[in-house]
Amino acid sequence: MKITDTIFFQRKLFITGRNALLLVLLGSCIEQFDPKVIAYQSVLIVDGYLSDKAEPYRITLSRSRALNNEEFLPELGASVSIIGSEGETYPLVEGDSGLYISNPSEFVAMVEQTYMLDIVTANGNHYQSDPVEVKLTPPIDSAYFKREQRIDDEGLNLDGVKILVDAHDPTSGTHYYRYEWSETYETYLAYAAPWDYDSMAPDPRFPIKRKEVFAQVCYSSRRGNSILIADTDQLAEDKVSEFEVTYVSTEDYKLRTRYSILVEQFALDEKGFHYWSELKKNSESLGTLFDPLPYELRGNIKNVNDPDEAVLGYFDAAQSSQFRLFVEIDQLRDLTFPSTGCPNSLDTVALQDIPINLTRGRLISVLGPYPVQFVLMSPRRCADCRVYGSLEKPDFW
Repeated sequence: MKITDTIFFQRKLFITGRNALLLVLLGSCIEQFDPKVIAYQSVLIVDGYLSDKAEPYRITLSRSRALNNEEFLPELGASVSIIGSEGETYPLVEGDSGLYISNPSEFVAMVEQTYMLDIVTANGNHYQSDPVEVKLTPPIDSAYFKREQRIDDEGLNLDGVKILVDAHDPTSGTHYYRYEWSETYETYLAYAAPWDYDSMAPDPRFPIKRKEVFAQVCYSSRRGNSILIADTDQLAEDKVSEFEVTYVSTEDYKLRTRYSILVEQFALDEKGFHYWSELKKNSESLGTLFDPLPYELRGNIKNVNDPDEAVLGYFDAAQSSQFRLFVEIDQLRDLTFPSTGCPNSLDTVALQDIPINLTRGRLISVLGPYPVQFVLMSPRRCADCRVYGSLEKPDFW
């Protein structure tokens, strides 16, 4: 889960209702106020956690950025390692863009064992997390979907399904939960074209070439980036019921053939839950007058030599509980799908009439014997599924 790296906020003031009359009466006395952005300080951001999965752990280091800067600022050249309770050290290898990766053949975190994150940046600053225990996580009881229509930002009705999770801890020892998810879906194109138009063909009588691959079915994957936490502390049972992980609409190809989502559940302690809860409030607020004021949010990572330095991030560890759900098109026969626009984007053109600018970004299917007189031209988004994903089928598919 990517932690937001906007530390300083610029708040807008909205004048509504009874204040409007005052504006009318005093309009000639009001001067436009242009708030100045407060001083900016670069802050280290740490994003990562441990689980009991035998796979590489990923720690991302970056720097906060000013409001007018959209560039991701990776922290490069750092020395990053995991330190066990007995002092054993497991180094991570630097990858791309501030990513530091462990070797699962050398280190896999053990449940109920304690670990610390240790960071030495290129400029010599030394950071360490508090010791964290790999917490036991109860299993996910079920992940499932329910049909629901919603309204988008433009006021239009959306059709789709919401993905829900149920879980409980029979020992009543968890109370705080965090969720992550990754989705994969199949894209099937009815107008996939086996031919390309070759404007550089040496013989203009044969400007058609067969594609290297027939890209009709592809697979796309992505991870969710929302902060998803649940709290059962005030409930009679340590039970999560119908917790919404995400909403999947029919706007794109996700639900048109086959969709899958892998939900991961992690136990949190009270301190970790408080951190994620406050981060969620700060990062997902709407920017209105009545939102809570953002403030400097500190996690459990500190500069060893300067504890007062602000560091954003929370290093945690918990057992991973997983549940994979498949949604088949046969289960969604009552859903309504908007048109892709592809049937209306096909053009039958005489070969000699194809202008070069028409072929850009388009593929063709051949009509008639070869050499042909006519071709059926299609936008690449309707004829080559590689626009949306990869031809490689996932192992779990």
